[in-house]
Amino acid sequence: MNSNLTMITVLVTVIHVIVLAIMIWIRVRRTPGDGIDVPTPKITPCAVCGEPATDWSYDGLDPNEQLDSRTGKLWSADMSHYRPVCAAHSAVLCPPRESGS
Repeated sequence: MNSNLTMITVLVTVIHVIVLAIMIWIRVRRTPGDGIDVPTPKITPCAVCGEPATDWSYDGLDPNEQLDSRTGKLWSADMSHYRPVCAAHSAVLCPPRESGS
């Protein structure tokens, strides 16, 4: 029984030391609020109007474009045929075509 009590004491002590180390790390780590320089996030402009882009839209120029049979929308496996667009222009660059055309 003495060894069990010793084991419990050691485990509780180790847990306390780990928690203390984490608390110290949280307290002393540097954050943007401490005045350190943080690079501004890259904002990609919309290809149509220049507003901040929120999505990517297929431009319809890929000679190997694919047709999604479920939605009827064209798409490309080549990412160079996608342009950043804002919410207002997300369907303007390449609207869905009918499967007969």
